Amino acid sequence: MPEAERALAIDIGNSRICCGLFIGGQLNETWNYSTADPATASSHLNSLHNKYGRGLIAVSSVVPGVLPSIIEQWPNAKDKIFEVSASSQTLISGLYDTMGSDRVANAAAAFKLHTIDSEAAVVIDFGTATTLTAVNNKGNFLGGMITLGLTKTFQALHYSTAQLPELSVQELENLSLSSPLAFDTQTAIERGCVIGHIGMVRYWLERALKSLPRKTTVVATGGLARLIAPAIKLFDHVDVNLTLKGIKIIGEAAADQVGQV
Repeated sequence: MPEAERALAIDIGNSRICCGLFIGGQLNETWNYSTADPATASSHLNSLHNKYGRGLIAVSSVVPGVLPSIIEQWPNAKDKIFEVSASSQTLISGLYDTMGSDRVANAAAAFKLHTIDSEAAVVIDFGTATTLTAVNNKGNFLGGMITLGLTKTFQALHYSTAQLPELSVQELENLSLSSPLAFDTQTAIERGCVIGHIGMVRYWLERALKSLPRKTTVVATGGLARLIAPAIKLFDHVDVNLTLKGIKIIGEAAADQVGQV
């Protein structure tokens, strides 16, 4: 298979290292590792590299130090990795230098995949942080917002109080929101945090859409997208792999410019 038909996208986030193998332009398989254990990720990535040979390798990292740690244990890829950042990409204009590379990737994916039939797109990424990123169909960044994600909200509530327990997202799979009122501490925390997050994001979107073009596509991504987005009822698409797709898109654009692919 020609090298141009293979691509490996790696998203190093605050909690997870997400990897996606693209074959023939399609996302073929994904893997997730703990950011606290980059050795396991690099071992698997090295085996993938040996199996599929050369091809595009593009990485987004919001955790300084993790990518060098992975490269150290993945020597075959050291000189072949394209690192996504606001300054290294050429698709989106108006980005600020300190913008997280995950949001840069979201902006690129939104532009390329979700402004074909609309004037703009806005992405809500439900991860360690919850972020909003907007872009128009000309590739101009239109602004965004950032706040603490739901998982970290649970942790902050626990560590900032003497008696409230720490809850995990896994406990929310069967959470009922039919009533906002709870009669025990755990359920009160679950409903309070989840309903609060839903309300915040809905208000974000309502306010943002007033400032964006009339025909704007709304996309949800991130690990908690499938849990939260359906309750908000303002999303046109839910794509938990949007960031990986954006990393690949930016890497391919950069490689095309220098004739590497």
